[in-house]
Amino acid sequence: YAKKPPLGVAIATGAGASFYIDLENFAEGKDAAVTPLGDILGNGFLEKVTHDYKCNLAVLNKLGIAPEAVEDDTMLAAYLLDSSRSSYSAPLLALQTLGQEIAGEIPEGWTENQYRTAERADFVFQLAPMLRKKIQEDGLEEIYTKIELPLVPLLYEMETAGLKVDVDALKGFSDFVSTELETLREKIYAIAGREFNIGSPKQVGEVLQELNIAGGKKTATGQTSTSKDILTELAEKYEIAQLIIDYRELDKLKATYADALPKLIDDDGRIHGNLNQTVAVTGRLSSTDPNLQNIPIRSELGQQIRRAFIPEKGFKLISADYSQLELRLLAHITRDERMLDAFQKGEDIHAQTAVLVFGAKDEKDLKEKRRLAKIVNFAIAYAVEAYGLSQRVGISRSEAKKVIEDYYETYKGVRKFMDETPEVARKQGFVTSIYGRRRYFPSINDRNFNLRSRAEREAINLPIQGTASDIVKIAMLKVDEAIRRENLQTRMIMQVHDELLFESPAAEVEKAMAIIKQAMETAVELDVPLTVEIGAGENWMTTK
Repeated sequence: YAKKPPLGVAIATGAGASFYIDLENFAEGKDAAVTPLGDILGNGFLEKVTHDYKCNLAVLNKLGIAPEAVEDDTMLAAYLLDSSRSSYSAPLLALQTLGQEIAGEIPEGWTENQYRTAERADFVFQLAPMLRKKIQEDGLEEIYTKIELPLVPLLYEMETAGLKVDVDALKGFSDFVSTELETLREKIYAIAGREFNIGSPKQVGEVLQELNIAGGKKTATGQTSTSKDILTELAEKYEIAQLIIDYRELDKLKATYADALPKLIDDDGRIHGNLNQTVAVTGRLSSTDPNLQNIPIRSELGQQIRRAFIPEKGFKLISADYSQLELRLLAHITRDERMLDAFQKGEDIHAQTAVLVFGAKDEKDLKEKRRLAKIVNFAIAYAVEAYGLSQRVGISRSEAKKVIEDYYETYKGVRKFMDETPEVARKQGFVTSIYGRRRYFPSINDRNFNLRSRAEREAINLPIQGTASDIVKIAMLKVDEAIRRENLQTRMIMQVHDELLFESPAAEVEKAMAIIKQAMETAVELDVPLTVEIGAGENWMTTK
C-alpha cells in the first residue's frame, strides 16, 4: 500500500455525509486538492478518526500529507475489545455493530472503488463513538490512548526505515543449508531403503510403517501421523525420526528465510516488512514479509540468519533484550515470596529452582540441573502440562508430573495463581493483563476436555504474555521519546519478542546504548527489577 499514491480520499463529516475527492480527475489539478487536504488532515486542532491508522499514514505520506490529532482507529479499538476476531474490516464491523450492510448497487456516476471508499469513511465515522464508549466501559481507555494509538506512528517509522540485508551472507547460508539437506536426505534414504518425498507427511508415514516403527496415531484422513510430537517420541529409539525432524526444520528455514528474504529486498537494499498490531491474541506485535518473530533464537542456524541483517556503512546495530521478562512477571503477578525474593536480590532463579526443586547438591550437579530448571521455569510460565514438559526435558510423563508437583510445592504462590486464574476466566469469561488488556475465553466451560484445557492454559498465560506485550510497547514509546529528546540519529528498526533492534551511527553508539537501557529498565515500575541485556555489532548476530 505504500508504493503508490492514492487515487482519491474519502472524508465523512457526519452520519451519512461522506465525500470522495477524486485526486486523479480533480478539475483544477491534483495539487489543488492535495494542498487543502493536507491543511485539514494536518490540523492539530481538528480531531480525526480513521480505520487502519498505520496504512493511512503510509498512503497519505505518498501525497506529502502527515495527519495530526488522530483520536481513534476503529480497527485498533475493535481489536482491543476482542483480540480473537479473524477480521477487523470496517464493513464487517459496521454490519456487526451498526447493523448496516454495504450497498448492493453502486449509484450512477461512481466507480465501485470510489463508492466503497466513501462508504467505509461513513462506517468509520459512525463506528468510532460506539467503539470508544465500549473501550471506556471495559476499562481499556488507558491502554488504547497511552499505548496502542501512540505506537502507530512509531511502527510506521520503523517499517519505513526497514532493515538492511547482506545478500552475500544469505546466499552463503542458502548454499550451506542446501549441502546439509543433501547430507540428511542421503542418510534418510539409506535407512529407509528407498527414495521418497521427505516433505510429504503421507510418504513419511508410509516409510515409517514399512520400517514397523510408526506411532499409533492417525490423522483425520486416516494416514499415519508424523507430527513433531510423534516423531520426537520415536526419535528416542529410531535415528530416522530425528533425521526427519532435522530435515523439516532446515527445509523450513531455507524456504522461509534464505530463499524468501532476497525477494523482499527493496531498491534501497533494505527490507520493509509489516509490523502488525491486530493479529496476536495476547497483544504481542507480529511481523510479516518477513516474519522475523519465528527465527530460532538459540540455534546456530537461527544465528546465521541474523548475521545477514546489517547496518548502513558507518553505523552499527544495537540489540536491547529484556532478561527473563516472563519469569519476572510471573513473580510480580503471582506474588510468590520465594520468586520475588530471588529477583529482588538479583539471584539466579534457575539455580534456585535447580536446588529447591531438583535437589542439586554440588557445582557439577548444579550445572546439569540448572539446564533442566531453566526449561521447567519457562514451561511453567507458559502453563505447560506434564506431557508437554516430558517432551521438552526428555523424561517420562509420570516424572514430569512429579517435577510439576515439586515445583508447585516450592513456589506456592505460583500454584495459587495457576489454580485461581482459570476460575476467574470461568466466572467472568475473560482475564486481563496488569494494564487491563483483555482476552475472552468462550471455550473455558466447554464440555470437550481438550478445548476446555486449552482455554485454561491460555487463560493462565494471558496475564503474563499480555503484560509482557504491554511493557515492551511502553518501552518502545519511552525509548523513542528519549532518543528524540537527546536529538540522536539512532533509530528503532525492529521489535522481536522482548528485544528491540536499533541502527545507530558508530560515533553515538555508547550514548545511545546507555539511553536505551535506562529507558527500558525504568519503563514501568514492578515489584521486581527489570534488567536489559544490550550490545552492539556489525550485524544482528554479533550484537549478542
